[in-house]
Amino acid sequence: MTIQVVIFTLGEEEYAIPIEVVREITRLGEVHAIPQAPSYVGGLINLRGKAIPLIDLHVRFGLNETNQNSFALITEIHGNYVGFAVDQVREVRILESIDSPPSLVTAPFIAGIANLSERMIIQLIPEQILENNELQGLSLLTSS
Repeated sequence: MTIQVVIFTLGEEEYAIPIEVVREITRLGEVHAIPQAPSYVGGLINLRGKAIPLIDLHVRFGLNETNQNSFALITEIHGNYVGFAVDQVREVRILESIDSPPSLVTAPFIAGIANLSERMIIQLIPEQILENNELQGLSLLTSS
């Protein structure tokens, strides 16, 4: 299977999501906090007059928080715009060989692992990062 992806970092690890769900890559500017939002919701960002919920992937994935989030990957998932806060965006690349995740990996949002000669990239399934009820709750935050 061949897939074109956007590769980004969280800490020292590299992750990838399919380019077809990415609508925009932007530097992370002002983030507006949302009272009583789940801990993984970093807040709302204003993208040309549209409020986009921002998901902190460090928190969502249970990783050590580094507060190095510098970029937002603006994605469209089931018709909803969602921003994913990431540390760095490395490249757009075609991955030709993705192995199934090891059986110990039970996270539903991990599609597989791309073992390249010089590095390993974890392929994500963006629509599995948030559950449907979470996605619906976020869409209520941004509806007018």
